[in-house]
Amino acid sequence: MKGKPSTHPDLQSQFESLLDQVWRSEADWRLWDRVDALVTLESLRARRAKRVIDHGGAAPNLPSKNAD
Repeated sequence: MKGKPSTHPDLQSQFESLLDQVWRSEADWRLWDRVDALVTLESLRARRAKRVIDHGGAAPNLPSKNAD
């Protein structure tokens, strides 16, 4: 005689579900890594633009093109 059928998913289904969750999490991490990189780049651009403005429109600490 067979017992009651199990209401729990089989091992293969559990494994596939686990892998699916890992892949979704990794995709989210990659997305947030790209967002963090863009925010960092924009803050660097803003700091550089402020530095140029503070130095009268010339990039600071850069040699001139005609300095030989």
